[in-house]
Amino acid sequence: MADPFDLLGVEPSADDETIKKAYLTKVRAFPPDHAPDEFQAIRAAYEAIKTEKARLAYELFHVPSVDIASLWRELVGDPPPRRPDSKLFEQMLAETLKQYRLPADRLR
Repeated sequence: MADPFDLLGVEPSADDETIKKAYLTKVRAFPPDHAPDEFQAIRAAYEAIKTEKARLAYELFHVPSVDIASLWRELVGDPPPRRPDSKLFEQMLAETLKQYRLPADRLR
């Protein structure tokens, strides 16, 4: 799923009323009978962030996916072969995990 804040066009700091207004505006632009796929995406985005509790849960538990091909291009510079050797794979994995590592003071 795309980022619900981007999909609805609101800031992560938006309040419930602002998010509801943005949702209703999007629904008017993409009604379910004319654009069912867009409506479903908009509805899912709204459900994910419609209340403060839902936004907190989204922020806590949403993990962005990692694009291995772009990570490979950053590290190596050319398209990946069918199977990277173990040293290169370990390097890629270490770089990816650095992005998601919590600071030491938050682990206690």
